[in-house]
Amino acid sequence: MNRFLIVISLVTFSFALTANAQTDGAKNRSNLQPTRFQRQHMTQTLEMHINLLTDSNPSIRAMAIQNIRDMEFAYPNESFSDLLTPLMKRIQDENESTQVRILSAMALDGLHSDKGDQAIEEISKTTSNQVIKEICTALLVKSQK
Repeated sequence: MNRFLIVISLVTFSFALTANAQTDGAKNRSNLQPTRFQRQHMTQTLEMHINLLTDSNPSIRAMAIQNIRDMEFAYPNESFSDLLTPLMKRIQDENESTQVRILSAMALDGLHSDKGDQAIEEISKTTSNQVIKEICTALLVKSQK
């Protein structure tokens, strides 16, 4: 089932990126409009990625978060607000792999939300993982500029 979700997710994402690349003015991402296919499947794609964030395999969780980061870049006008809570859970989990926590921090930073920024700030002060602490602190400095 997980492999099916991953394959469907990647195929959907691939179609979405291909459609964007073929749109007039593809060099200027801010002027792109989502295609009908993208609008129809964005909710489903996000739900699949939210489900993948709870998978028992940290590599699958990391892949899902990287896909989320790619979607944030490809679709800057989407709010992706449904992803805030699942990403915050990943970064706050002290038992989570460092890779997944770093990617979660970067994805939260990419969402440009006050709630996400607060979670990053909280983790920068409370985590026992020095790498996560430094990454979160760096993200806070970057976002204040």
